[in-house]
Amino acid sequence: MASLALALVALQLLTVALSGAHLHRRHRHDADALPRSLHRVAPVLLASSVLPLVPLLAFDASAVLWGLWGTGYVVGALVYAGADADRDIPPDSTQHAVTGHQGHRA
Repeated sequence: MASLALALVALQLLTVALSGAHLHRRHRHDADALPRSLHRVAPVLLASSVLPLVPLLAFDASAVLWGLWGTGYVVGALVYAGADADRDIPPDSTQHAVTGHQGHRA
């Protein structure tokens, strides 16, 4: 059962990393769609943080697994909080100064 817990914790960390990258990219390229993306990512972050709890609590999990789970949980909360704060900040305008126009780069 430790392998199931390890797999779920690894999935949690991967989900947090991909969600953070997606939200950061969304803010840079399509800031108007960030709130919609944030509402779609929030349940995924929550589910990926709660799923590993069952095998961690049911069986004697090592401190390393608990530490990885806690790290993923805290980083997931920080990803959500950062994206929520980004809703109030306009996207980076230095790209417009460098390219000379307001279009998206290919």
